Formats: sequence, structure tokens, C-alpha cells
Amino acid sequence: MKNILLQTLGDPTFLNFYIIDSFRNDDDFLAGLLVMGALFFLLALAIGIIVVLILFAILFFLISGGIISASVLVGLHQKSVSKGFKTLFLSVCILGTTIISVIFFGIINSMKNWWANDISVVIGIIFGLISGWLLGLLIFNATKKLVLFFKAKFNDRINSKSIESKLEINEKLKS
Repeated sequence: MKNILLQTLGDPTFLNFYIIDSFRNDDDFLAGLLVMGALFFLLALAIGIIVVLILFAILFFLISGGIISASVLVGLHQKSVSKGFKTLFLSVCILGTTIISVIFFGIINSMKNWWANDISVVIGIIFGLISGWLLGLLIFNATKKLVLFFKAKFNDRINSKSIESKLEINEKLKS
């Protein structure tokens, strides 16, 4: 193998340090094989993790796009921006709390062994749906009141500036 590389590359002396004549010594061959196997395993693990993360990102974007498009369609069908945002908040909160509740009840069930795993998942889904619906309504109402508050402040600021500009114009006309 060393001779083939030397003939191919034209006697590079720097390769003498890196090339191990593994076929004469079985210990070096096994160690090299173990290192190559470990590197292949790490490479396959890294590629697997990257593929899974890409698939989760794709799934996340598809779900997000579905929620947003459903909210827009509800808003257009009902001819109400408020109902579209309400659908958005409810959908996101229900989905998020359902996932968190299933994981939480699964962890609690694995520690305490109260129920079978199927029952734990069903209880997590039911709890997630109810708590997500309540949280979605709470966030929607809080956001609605916050928007109305900022709208009132903005209108007050616009009206006060327009009154000041009218007073300035009247003073200029008087002088």
C-alpha cells in the first residue's frame, strides 16, 4: 500500500510519517480499524442528528404555516380581524400546552407509576386542550385590551399635536 502511494504521488517524503504499515502489525491494524469505526459512528451520528433537526424544522414550519393560514381564512370568512387573531391565539396555545402537558404527565407517570402510559397521554391531551383554550382566551383578551390602550394613547397624542398646531397657526395669523 505504501509502495502504491509512493508510485502514484511521486516519492513525497512527508507521507512517510503519516502512512502506517498496518498489514505487518496486527495491533496497529486493529487500533486503526477501531479509530475508523469510531469516526464513522460519530459521522453517522452527526448526520443523523442534522437530518432529524431539519425534519423537525420542516414540521415546525408546516404546522406554523397551517395555523397562520387557518387564522387568516377564519378572519376573512368572518370578515373580522379580531376573530382571526382569536383563532391564532387559541390554536397556538392549545397546541403548545397540549405538547407540554403530554410531556409533563409522561414524566410524572414515569416517576410515580400512577397509570398506564396510554392513560397518561390521554390525560395530558385533555388537560392540554382545556388549559390551552383558557390560556388562549386570556392572552387574546389581554392583547385586545393592550391594543385598545395603545390606540387611545396614540389618538390622544395625535389630537394634542393637532390642537397645538392649530394654536400656532392662530397665533401666527394674529401677528
